[in-house]
Amino acid sequence: MSMKNEPATDVLKQIYARSAGRPDGHGRGFFFRESLKSLSVTASLFPSSRFLASALLRPIDFDRARIIVELGMGTGAITTEILRRMAPGSILLAIEVNPAFVAHVRSKVHDSRLVPISGRAERLGSILGNRGVRRADAIVSSLGLTSMAHDQRTCIVRQAAEHLGENGVLTQYQYLPTSAKPNWVRALGPKRFAEESFLREYFREVRSERVIWNLPPAKVYTCRP
Repeated sequence: MSMKNEPATDVLKQIYARSAGRPDGHGRGFFFRESLKSLSVTASLFPSSRFLASALLRPIDFDRARIIVELGMGTGAITTEILRRMAPGSILLAIEVNPAFVAHVRSKVHDSRLVPISGRAERLGSILGNRGVRRADAIVSSLGLTSMAHDQRTCIVRQAAEHLGENGVLTQYQYLPTSAKPNWVRALGPKRFAEESFLREYFREVRSERVIWNLPPAKVYTCRP
């Protein structure tokens, strides 16, 4: 498939057409097709790699974490890894705005510790309150803060900070800005946004690490209240 001089949207449509109907045991094609329908919300065309999952989950003390919240469950790439590491008595509240992703995970993952929730991260406080949860021990976010309006990401991160326990941790990633070709890479949405400075407005401690082995490459932030 030649991508030379083609608009990014046309290239993405070609990739979409070629991915449709292909067998896919890991949900990558399904994630791609659903994400393409609402790229500004999903902020990615590819599920998170195992390297990104490892960087997101490494800061969490799974022996002590009893309430874990995931923001942006997608097709469950991070979800299944959280469940693999979680203690038997812990609960994972996985919030996802796309009902197709929620239905997909419910059909594929059968674990009593998982509570898939169809809802928006902006309603985090209400979602937790309705389930009798005041504080989470860990929040794992795959939300595309970079592509959001400022008021939207402020609402989400403020609530996340307010609902973390004293020794809790939030992990969040951001795709690294790129000017690389072909054009479809730029169409994924990486923009220049000072995410670390933004997160420091809500958390006492913010650390970061790069994850090169991901598509696109990313930076993971570990935030503590």
